[in-house]
Formats: sequence, C-alpha cells, structure tokens
Amino acid sequence: MLRLIETQKQTEAELAQREHNPKALGHHGQLLEGYLQSHVTRNHSPRTITGIRQFLKGWFEEHGGAVHPLYVWEAMAPMRGRARIVQYGKALIEVELENATIRRYLGCLRDFFSYVLEHPVVFDAEQPIRIPELYGAIEQPVSEYDIPQHSYGGEQRGIPLDPEKLYDFYGVLREKYIPVAGNGDIGARDYTIAVIAGESGLRCDELTHLEISRDLFFESKKLQTRWAKGTNGSGKRARPTLFTPLARDTVQYYLKNHRPKFANANATDYLFITRTGNELTNSSMQRLLKNMVSCANSNGFTVANHFTWHWFRRIFATRFIERFPDKLHVLIGLLGHVTPNTVHSYIHHSQAWGDHRMLETLKDISTHGYSMEL
Repeated sequence: MLRLIETQKQTEAELAQREHNPKALGHHGQLLEGYLQSHVTRNHSPRTITGIRQFLKGWFEEHGGAVHPLYVWEAMAPMRGRARIVQYGKALIEVELENATIRRYLGCLRDFFSYVLEHPVVFDAEQPIRIPELYGAIEQPVSEYDIPQHSYGGEQRGIPLDPEKLYDFYGVLREKYIPVAGNGDIGARDYTIAVIAGESGLRCDELTHLEISRDLFFESKKLQTRWAKGTNGSGKRARPTLFTPLARDTVQYYLKNHRPKFANANATDYLFITRTGNELTNSSMQRLLKNMVSCANSNGFTVANHFTWHWFRRIFATRFIERFPDKLHVLIGLLGHVTPNTVHSYIHHSQAWGDHRMLETLKDISTHGYSMEL
C-alpha cells in the first residue's frame, strides 16, 4: 500500500504542474460513458457494467489529485502513462493479490484504453474533436508484459473436491443438509442447484436464470442456458448442455414437492427462487454454497474452503473428459467455449486418477513391450 500512496503523490505533483482545459472533466466523463455504453450494445449484463464503472471511476479518482481525477489522456500519455501502470502493477503484487485479480484489474484498464484509441473523440457543443488535438498524443499504457500469465490462482491450494467424490458430496447434502436447511424446501432447492451445477457445467449466473418452460427439456434429455456468460464480457449466447438422469430426477422431485411451497411460486418461471419468490442473487448463491460446504465439513466430509460454484464447472469438465477422452470438441461446445485452450485449464484430474492411469500405462508397456525409442 505504501507504493500505491507514493505513486499517488507523484501523480498529484505532476497534475499540479499542468494546466487543464476547463471542459476537461466533461471530456473525461464522455470517454468513460462511451466505453460503458459499448458494453450495453454488446449485450453485457447490468452487473458487469456496474462493476466496470465502479472500478474505472475509483481508479481514476485514486490516481488523480484533490481537485479532479486523473484524466484519461493523462493516463495514456506516452511514457508517463506506461510508468504509472508499471508502478501500479508492482503495488498490486506487493499487497499479494492473486494473479487472477491482477489480471482483472489490468485487463479492465487495457480494454478501456484500447477503446479510447479506437474512438479518441469527444464532443464540444456537438462538434467532434479528437483527443490528441486537445490534449496531446496518447498511447496504450498497458502492454501484455504487464499482465501476469493466465492461470488458476488457487492451484497452490489444490483441488478442493476430487471429481470422483462428487456423488459422495451429493449424498452428504441429501442426508445432512436438506433436513436442517430452512424448512427442508430451501435445502432441497440448494441441493438441486448443486446437482444441476455438477451435472451440466453451467455457471453460477446461468443457474439462477434457468426457466422451467423455456430451458428444461425432459423428453430430449437436455437443458439449455440463454444467459451464457452474460456477466463476464462475452455477451449472452444460448447453448444446450447435458440433462443427466440424476439431474432430471432431482429437478422433477423438486418441482413436484418443494418449489410449489415457495411464496409467489406461480408468479415466476425461474427454476430457482427465494423464499419470497424472487430471483436468486449472486450473493445469495455464494451464501448457500458456503452453507453446504460447511455442513459437509461438519459431518466429516472434507471440502476445502476455496470451493466455489466454478469448481462444479471444472469437475463437470474433468469427469466428462475422463469418461469421453476422445470428445474434447463436444466438451468445448457444452461449456460454451470456442477453442480448446480455455477448456484445458478447467480439467483437474485427481492424484488417484493420475496414479491409476500411470499404472495402466506401465502395465501396457510391460505386457506389450512398448518402447519410447524413436
């Protein structure tokens, strides 16, 4: 944090030496709003846009002076802008943020600056003026060399739940969690969400936006999401995924015996709702997962605390590729990705699975006389 404070003082001293166009704050705001509007037209979710707005607004204010924020063109000034980003990146590392968090912060800045380079125009009395004509040259201050290599930030903590133990986890939830969670109906809802997550690979937001009449296809044994990563930058893209026998039976039981007991259940088509019949929020999803993990641990079934909803997605990918090792292209489609690069990062085989496959390979070499010689 000391480095952040020092960087801020340097920025304030720099700003104090410069004169500014009295309309500069308005021009700064135009660039920010233009970028946020681009997310609206790309069909990104309100939560994503709110998060980006808060981060960018806070970043420019923290790196500005007492009178006004750091202006966009100052952040993009040749050499000075780059030096500021380098100091900012070092400060993030010094406070021991995870690589994923640093990537998110710097990635957000880089995307915004890229937008400004593509659209370096503000309006003065409805007349368009290019930023370089008003405030001088600008360039991209965030390079690929400033952003940590993409990796799962929790790998040093290991796999929180081995894929082959997923059904044991379900069993603990059925026996220990459902009876004590709320009036049982809440427990059944939470359990059903967990089953769908592990059996389909859907993201947290995709789970909360499933609709009964539009997304569940019992006869064709599939379900679909029409939300599809709407909160993470790529827009809503509908896709089908698996609706396994366990998932179908669990959902049917929940629909028949538990969901009708929720208040205002008939007023919404969402599969999963709150006690009062409202849409589940992200914070409520995190809370109910934390409760399920806590229940499992208190009953002797170990699940590490860094288990998240996205781990269900990783477990789904791992179990699928272990069962169908020649169908990577199918898994890519089920997860809603485009290339195998991202999918590979989702696959986390357990140590037991790896040991078993290694022994099988050694046995094949011994039995059939396979050689590693070229």
